[in-house]
Amino acid sequence: MTGHVPGRLTGTGPLAEVTGLTLGPATGGPPVLRDAVLSVSRGQVLGVVGRSGSGKSSLAYSLLGHVRPGLEVRGGTVRVAGLDPFDRGGARRLRGRVVSFLGQDPASSLNPALRIGTQIAEAVRLRASVKRSTDVRARVEELLLSVRLPADRAFQRRLPGQLSGGQAQRVALALALAGAPSLLVLDEPTSNLDTVLAAGMRRLLGEVLAAGDRSALLVSHDPAWIASVADDVIRLEGGRIAAVGVPKAPMPVLPSDGVAHPRGGDPRSVAPAAAVGELSVHGLDAAHGRVSVLHGISLTVPAGRCTAVVGPSGSGKTTFARCLAGLHRPTRGSVEWRERGAGRGGGAPVQLVAQDARGALNPRESVRTALLRPLTGIGRRPAQDAAHEAVRLLGLVGLEPDVLGRRPGELSGGQRQRVALARTLAARPSVLVCDEITSALDAETASGILELLDSLRRTLGLTVVMVTHDLAAAARHAERVVVLAEGRVAEAGPADQVLVTPEHPVTRELLACADGPVRAAPEQRSAHGG
Repeated sequence: MTGHVPGRLTGTGPLAEVTGLTLGPATGGPPVLRDAVLSVSRGQVLGVVGRSGSGKSSLAYSLLGHVRPGLEVRGGTVRVAGLDPFDRGGARRLRGRVVSFLGQDPASSLNPALRIGTQIAEAVRLRASVKRSTDVRARVEELLLSVRLPADRAFQRRLPGQLSGGQAQRVALALALAGAPSLLVLDEPTSNLDTVLAAGMRRLLGEVLAAGDRSALLVSHDPAWIASVADDVIRLEGGRIAAVGVPKAPMPVLPSDGVAHPRGGDPRSVAPAAAVGELSVHGLDAAHGRVSVLHGISLTVPAGRCTAVVGPSGSGKTTFARCLAGLHRPTRGSVEWRERGAGRGGGAPVQLVAQDARGALNPRESVRTALLRPLTGIGRRPAQDAAHEAVRLLGLVGLEPDVLGRRPGELSGGQRQRVALARTLAARPSVLVCDEITSALDAETASGILELLDSLRRTLGLTVVMVTHDLAAAARHAERVVVLAEGRVAEAGPADQVLVTPEHPVTRELLACADGPVRAAPEQRSAHGG
């Protein structure tokens, strides 16, 4: 990361301090964060790493005086600039002015009904106490230019729905900077972006953090980025701070999550169980209102195999996934499921597994309720039979029966994603359409989820469509890769062909910006016949 100078201005005392902070479920149960202690000096960038569910986000949110729904503060103190962010008066003085937040979901910070310029102007008036209209307009233009966005009137009049993912993330960063905060809390701010946009966002954030004496708490699954931008790093395990050090020094390997994930060999080379059909797409067009998003997409998804769909942000991947699952009506063309034999009997053939498992699960409902609804509804099972099936489904995705009594807020990110998979399987699908289901997970947990998908595909004969930004995952787990660009199929073919000898400039750019090699190991390619 260019421009970062470790050890820059530290001031006379810590800007933020956490002492003995313990958070746990309001309904009782083990803490999700235990006796956390940290200090962020002025001008310091502190990196936070750890597995999904280790408490990273809970620790980050505490600096804003925020606790996730279902959790409560059980002990400890938090101070930012000498104020308590959990105190109403302290929060009013801190949020947006002294401390600002940027997360992985920019849509959550943007009002879909207000134009971009209006939103930034309101933030400037509220957080920077700028009153004169001419000064507000000047500050809005300055903020947009500082995050590498156009500052003209036409862009400022856009609504959030008219922005690409990268543009929305930059607007969210402009909002976070509106009050010139001393401390930025960054929670996986690039995890939902494609490789090209993520690389650009990391460079931009590096410039922001290198300017002046701004401090930051950076939560990320990307150790290379942490090493390039952070002065110090802490690692969380099971809600406890397990290690503190400098980012370039090796840290202990993280433990597994206790679920067996068989490794070795090429998952694509293992023949699936008897697959029951084939998914065909013919001349598919789709739009959002008057804006066309997909244009003439035609392809076949082979039965019982994994097909990856990749492409830059804004290329139409999520709209395509929703069309496959019947959740978005095409303007032209068709999606057909051709059944072989008896199929699964009474199930819903194509099911979507969404990116945000937390948003897909009702926070007020237990896992038991989440599983029983499709079992007794779509499956029309008797109550007792459904209860036994719920336990079986949890076992299928590597979870213990005691998870049934928990709510989503009491689960780790990996556990929530497994529950979401179990709920999807309750509908007895033949095709799983998985939309960026590992983007918010650490590398080890993400790998476990993808290996679980491979196992389900082999044992149940499922067909998997994997929408992803992770080209390395596509190379390892998919037989075929489809590259979308501006709503069209740029190229498609065997994974070893598309991701090793790409023909389209968009594919080459995605590969050039990837965090690491995406090519399968030689023994894996030979096993696959590539």
